Amino acid sequence: MLRVLAIPWQVRIHLLLFMASLLWILVPAINKTPAPQVAMESMRAASEFLYLVDTEEYAKSWDLTSKHLKDMLSQSAWNEKIAQIRSFLGPIVERVEHEMTYTDSASDVPSGAYVILTFVSRFESREKVIEKLTLMLADNGEWQVAGYFLR
Repeated sequence: MLRVLAIPWQVRIHLLLFMASLLWILVPAINKTPAPQVAMESMRAASEFLYLVDTEEYAKSWDLTSKHLKDMLSQSAWNEKIAQIRSFLGPIVERVEHEMTYTDSASDVPSGAYVILTFVSRFESREKVIEKLTLMLADNGEWQVAGYFLR
């Protein structure tokens, strides 16, 4: 006959709390979800950048980009490319955050902390555009735009 050990309710509660705490730590790491503070700070930087692009303040948006991006693209080239793309799309109508991921490695960029934001957006001339914004944590502790891609 199989004998089942009775576990006191206090021990069961402690085990349950331990497992919940463990999941609370592991699930974001597995899903590559940024910590709440990182998510809030990177979203603030992304919102500021997108507002400047949406209001055609391209020179000011370039100021919020990372050194790596500035080394690859001059301010005049940035202004020209963004203006060309956004004039084709027209004004923004709606932008909905789709996904936010965190990584400490990305291809073709320096190692560091990155947050990748994906938005499903609607513009006046296009019903569905995927906007992907890559932010990197700069040496000064600020999140800066390392890439802005539209698809």
